[in-house]
Amino acid sequence: MALEWGFQPVDPAAYTQLLSVAYRRAKEANPQVQVLGGALAPTLAPPGDEFALNDLDYLQGMLDAGAGDAMDGLAVHAYGWVYPPDDPPAPDVVNFRRTELVHQLLQENGYGDMPIHITEGGWNDHPRWTRAVKPGQRIEYTIQAYQMAQEWPWLESISLWAFRYPWPAKTYLDYFTFVTPDFIPKPIYEEVQRYAHGEIDK
Repeated sequence: MALEWGFQPVDPAAYTQLLSVAYRRAKEANPQVQVLGGALAPTLAPPGDEFALNDLDYLQGMLDAGAGDAMDGLAVHAYGWVYPPDDPPAPDVVNFRRTELVHQLLQENGYGDMPIHITEGGWNDHPRWTRAVKPGQRIEYTIQAYQMAQEWPWLESISLWAFRYPWPAKTYLDYFTFVTPDFIPKPIYEEVQRYAHGEIDK
C-alpha cells in the first residue's frame, strides 16, 4: 500500500532491494540474527491501482526479484474481519486463512520450508464498524484461530493485534485491544488467558 511506502507507487522490486541490503548488513553484524520479510497489508487491489497492489501479487513480485534469498522467514498480517477463522481461503477474500495462500505461494516458488510469523491480525468488536464482530464472536474466533495455528507446521509464531494502546484512539481501533490504556483486562484477555492456562479445551 502506498501509505506504507512513503506514499510512493508500490514497488515490490524496490522493497526487495531494500530488504536485501538490510539482510546482508544484519548478517554481517550477527550471523545468527533472523531477518523477516515485512508483513504485507492484505488487500484485493486490482492491477493498476494507484495506491495499492494485491498482497499475493506483491509477494510474487518480491520473490521474482530475489526476496526468497534475503529473508529467513516472512511476517504476515492475518485479519479475519467478519469471517470466522475457518472460513476457506480464496484469492478474492481477505480472511484469517489467507495466510495459507501466502504459504502456498512460497511453496510454489521453492520456499515451502520458509517459516511464517503472524505479527498482526485478529478481529475487532466495535459495535458499529462494518468490519467488526460481536464481542462473544471475537473471543470464540480468537481462541479458534490459536487452535488452528497449531495445525500449521510452517507457522512459527502468532501475535494477534493488539495488547494495548497507550491512550484511547477514540475510534474503531480501540476495539482491537485486549486491555485498556489503564491495563484493565477486557473479557477477551481473560478468556485467552484461560485458554493459555489449559482451562479451555485445546
